[in-house]
Amino acid sequence: MPSAFARMWTAQSASDLGTYISFVALPLIAVVELDASATELGLLVGAGTAPLAFAWPLFGVLADRVDRWRILIVTYGGRALLCMWVPLAGATGVLTMTQLVVAYFLASLLKVGFDVAAPALLPALVNRSGLLAANSRLEATRSLAMVAGPALAGALAGVIRPSAVIALDAAAYLTAALLVVTIRPPGPVTPHTRAPRAGVLREMRDGIAAVRHHPLLRPMATSSALLNAFYALRTPLVTVYVVRDLGMPPAALGAILAAAGPGALLGSLTAAKVGARLGFGRTIVGSAFLAGAPVLLVPLVTGRGPGSFTTLAGSALVVGFGVQVYNVTLVAARQAITPDHLLGRVTATFRWAAWAATPFAAAASGPLSQTVGVRTAIGIAGAALLLPALRLMASGIEGAWPQTPLICR
Repeated sequence: MPSAFARMWTAQSASDLGTYISFVALPLIAVVELDASATELGLLVGAGTAPLAFAWPLFGVLADRVDRWRILIVTYGGRALLCMWVPLAGATGVLTMTQLVVAYFLASLLKVGFDVAAPALLPALVNRSGLLAANSRLEATRSLAMVAGPALAGALAGVIRPSAVIALDAAAYLTAALLVVTIRPPGPVTPHTRAPRAGVLREMRDGIAAVRHHPLLRPMATSSALLNAFYALRTPLVTVYVVRDLGMPPAALGAILAAAGPGALLGSLTAAKVGARLGFGRTIVGSAFLAGAPVLLVPLVTGRGPGSFTTLAGSALVVGFGVQVYNVTLVAARQAITPDHLLGRVTATFRWAAWAATPFAAAASGPLSQTVGVRTAIGIAGAALLLPALRLMASGIEGAWPQTPLICR
């Protein structure tokens, strides 16, 4: 891999660790240091997820208009400054819940910008033939951060003030910013200069149209939306089912959910080899099936013994593997077939489609379980999680890849 990618990989690994440290530390600050109520805690979490609802298209246009390399520097540097403020305010006794909510909202907004610009920049750092391997490396370290970040934050928060833990976040983002500053990508990073600029709304529509009218991008985006929505429906139901209905202790639930981590890591490490052997199309379809089908095992478990625990943990492990292979391969496929001047907007459209319905799906889990029961509701979610693979199979993606060009109308 070129040295420019190696530096970006290191920077993104550091920022991933910081992100997962914040995931645990910020709610702890609210509860332990600011004595937040349940309503205030909900407001904090809502502030952290609010940019997912509206910011993707705006950053998609930005990433196709300006230097994506500079967007990374700004998003890293901005999050470093926000994270520096939290421990300073906590140490001097001036930190308030309002400040924490605003800081979390702005940091999340910057992360959306990063999540659009970074994948759009990657083809400028590596050859398109190397995209699968590059994404596999990025996802492998992200999987490690998912395990190490929360564990580190939890351990340190038991020794020092939770607000002080955020200083690690600031250091991680600052390190990432300094690493990215030293990169000068060999390829173009300001692609949208070949034609006069249209209005922002027109450029947003162009990005959406590029996905909607493409015979491969459209089913890929649809499958991602279905996958995330029905996972959001399933997740709270599994917690209730395992702890209340099966009577397993919280520690068992934690171990079951944690089993997805090793699966995700294995998926990250093997995605490139699987994709090279089977091809993009077959790998995306197969991994979509592995990401959903094991959920159907959950409602078949009716006891709390070792066999039940093994089945549930095994299901989570296979799901983690499938999801990660799917993510790595789909992102590389999207990068490979999208023209550079549309990469920002196509990436943003995918992200928007993937996350827009998740809050509503999660909210629907309660009424659904009250209507049909928790066990049946999980079965419905599991059956629905077969839809992404079926949608991809119906699209003919297995046989069409990679000859189909991008079609914009």
